[in-house]
Amino acid sequence: MSQNALFVFVEGIEDRYFYSRVTDCECQTKTVNYQLVTAEELASNSGGKTVLLQFFDYLKRRHSLIDSFKNKTTLAIFFLDKDVDDFLKKMRSSPHIVYTETYELENYYFIHGDLSSAVAASAFLDIGSAQTGLGDYSEWRDKAATQWKEWVKLCFFSHTRRIGSLCGYAHRESQINTSIRGSVEMDEFRRLRNNMQAKSGLGNKQFSQSFARLCRKVERIYSAGEYDRIFKGKWYTCFLTHDIKRIAGSRKFHSYHLEGKLLSNLAQSLNFDSSWAEHFRAPIRQLLDRIQKNSKVES
Repeated sequence: MSQNALFVFVEGIEDRYFYSRVTDCECQTKTVNYQLVTAEELASNSGGKTVLLQFFDYLKRRHSLIDSFKNKTTLAIFFLDKDVDDFLKKMRSSPHIVYTETYELENYYFIHGDLSSAVAASAFLDIGSAQTGLGDYSEWRDKAATQWKEWVKLCFFSHTRRIGSLCGYAHRESQINTSIRGSVEMDEFRRLRNNMQAKSGLGNKQFSQSFARLCRKVERIYSAGEYDRIFKGKWYTCFLTHDIKRIAGSRKFHSYHLEGKLLSNLAQSLNFDSSWAEHFRAPIRQLLDRIQKNSKVES
């Protein structure tokens, strides 16, 4: 550990590339060494946000988030998916913790990545067909999130009200749409809604009022164009794989491990020098500036 000045803690192995690029941007200019650690590497039998927050609390109790030993200063920073922690008022406030502004990290891939290039590289299609088939990226994303808006309402309510139900963000895709881009099966929507009510223990009136308030909140978030705060980023890959089949038509394309390749290629298409990356880069820079100033004072 003494060889590293900065320790970067992330939730999973899928986060390594993104956060190493973010950290590189700041550490290279300051010639600072860093080590990136996943939650699984902290606790081999578990992982994720809970493990990272437990370790954060441990370091905080020991006053080791910034630690000096034998003229060597090390610091820790934790990068976490927001999920819906902002609505649950569970977000920690610390210069050592950085949450995504969106539901999860993958949302950034679809907001700021080059979808056409990722589609072409992942499925071995030509760029022109991908660009024509996808059209405007913002409109594509807006349409996808809107098609699953009713599903989002169910997942959002279940999670924020802490109701263990048959719907939730853990699902890989909507359970109420007839297909990826299909219409909503209202009978299934009502069945899942009734299942949530039964598990909530609330009466008809109380549950209906609570659910209606949440639906209005979701509508407001969507109307403001902020659906990526509550729409799971990985869900976009369902739409992208579906659209690749449409774009390819009768032509052959590679479908093996397509979702993983899409995320990988989207990550590589990101420009970490763009303004959006400042949300992640600035906290690293501020911590590094802090320890460098302290080092100068001590010397």
